[in-house]
Amino acid sequence: MRRDLLSDLSAGITGATAGAPQAMAFAIVAGISPVYGLYTAIISTIVASLIGSSTYMTTGPTNALAVVVASTLAPFAGQDDLLARLITLTFLVGVIQLLMGVFRLGGLTRFVSAAVMTGFVTGAALLVLLGQLNHLTGIHTQEYAILLQETGELLLHLPRLNVPTFLTGTAAMLLIVALHQSRLSNFATLIAIIITSLGVALLNWDEHGVLLVSDLSHVPRQLPDIRLPDAHLIPELAAAALAIAVLGLVQTAALSQTLREPNNQLPNASREFLGQGAANLLGSLFQTMPAGGSLSRTAVNLKAGAHTRWANVWSGLFVALLMILGAPLVERITLAALAGHLIVAAISLISPARIRFIWHASWRGRWAMLATLLATLILPLQYAVYVGVLLSLTLHLQQSSHLRITQLIPVGDHLFREVKTVPHLLPSAEPIILSIQGSLFFAAMREVEARLPRPTGSRYPVVILRLRGDVGLAGTGISTLVNYAERLREHQGKLILCGVDDQVLQTLTRTGAINRLGRENIFPATDVLLLSTSDALHYARTWLDELPETHKNVINLD
Repeated sequence: MRRDLLSDLSAGITGATAGAPQAMAFAIVAGISPVYGLYTAIISTIVASLIGSSTYMTTGPTNALAVVVASTLAPFAGQDDLLARLITLTFLVGVIQLLMGVFRLGGLTRFVSAAVMTGFVTGAALLVLLGQLNHLTGIHTQEYAILLQETGELLLHLPRLNVPTFLTGTAAMLLIVALHQSRLSNFATLIAIIITSLGVALLNWDEHGVLLVSDLSHVPRQLPDIRLPDAHLIPELAAAALAIAVLGLVQTAALSQTLREPNNQLPNASREFLGQGAANLLGSLFQTMPAGGSLSRTAVNLKAGAHTRWANVWSGLFVALLMILGAPLVERITLAALAGHLIVAAISLISPARIRFIWHASWRGRWAMLATLLATLILPLQYAVYVGVLLSLTLHLQQSSHLRITQLIPVGDHLFREVKTVPHLLPSAEPIILSIQGSLFFAAMREVEARLPRPTGSRYPVVILRLRGDVGLAGTGISTLVNYAERLREHQGKLILCGVDDQVLQTLTRTGAINRLGRENIFPATDVLLLSTSDALHYARTWLDELPETHKNVINLD
């Protein structure tokens, strides 16, 4: 117990020293005061660690969420109700995530593909990088709706580069990169910020255009007071809140599923939704920005030796202590150093190896990644999230609606050879075994109906459909099978189903389709592979052998 306490205290201090500068930096990305980032690193981190499923995951501001918040709040920059909008936005995100947790919708995050997430994260990283160029160069340009336009104007005004600002930001980046290769990697950002801030103070560069946190906002030496969301702003912010909630949960679920609990189990996704929802809902009352599972801070927490979820609680408490005791020092931090940290973090999010993998994996994934990346760079981020989700759903529907139909040819007892070609026409009085692999929901059944061999010109055609593992059979699928069975009967043939799972059998029974197909023509799946297929084939051959001799003669004449 004492060992856990000491380890968690150490991890908490490390997490606070790494998390506080990062939280301030992401607040700047979001276009709000760094103070709200610190509030988030206190409240959201503590609440999520106590309620969420994951023991080790650290919740706080993230790059991607900050960019979407910036896109949402940018049109209202400088207005008196900006804080009210932030509070209401965070509150709505929390409510949506809580509802998704209550209704156990954790599995829905599986429907956002890796290709779409890669495109979005890459685009968000580029936006963060480009968005910090003004703080890195000291060149302040007109704000545009599309960041690429603003970046273009900045490049045109490079002669106005503020050299002290650029040197400060560049020094911070070099220090962070160098320290990440040493034993001090957990403290790299903090050390780089302290050194560059001291350098600016000693050289009086703040008098030569190097901006400090104090130029952006006052940091109070107190914890936040309670502020309620504004109900009048809810309709205006609901769409953006949904996008942020979904993005935050997808990121969090992806991160949590890489973490093993002390009992070697994976965290529960739906409970993690509850933790994230509670963190954002309660956090909004204390003026936090939307938060989610932070990859970098979780890595620091694990590397620092956290034993229990209390490590994140201590981390939040130490950030609070930093605000109360060190607010004047926090105000002396240079914005260029924070920009340098953000640029390094953004570059680390762009994974050429991951992009190459998605590019070569499939053409669908390639174009989904590119489309999401372009949407992220061109559209407001909350709409880019929707584009990514819709692309993921489209990819899922395309892949799910594609079936693989093969023919199984018997070559011995319980042995079959699989042939990719399926005949267009059925032979007379000879059983054909077809294996369908894929989900038999309504869109896929259209393909099944088109690809099933036709009984045109045949007598006594017999088709054995193997449905092993297909549990998605519903109204459209059942109607397709019943209609096909009736077409075969018109030619004195029959349809036999084998490998039928219990769920499909219940659906056939419940709808009455089992009577129209014939109970004797249904062979349930067994735990012995292909046994029901062999039984169905034996039944089909027996039925054909029992045909009247006159019928066989007719068949031979045909």
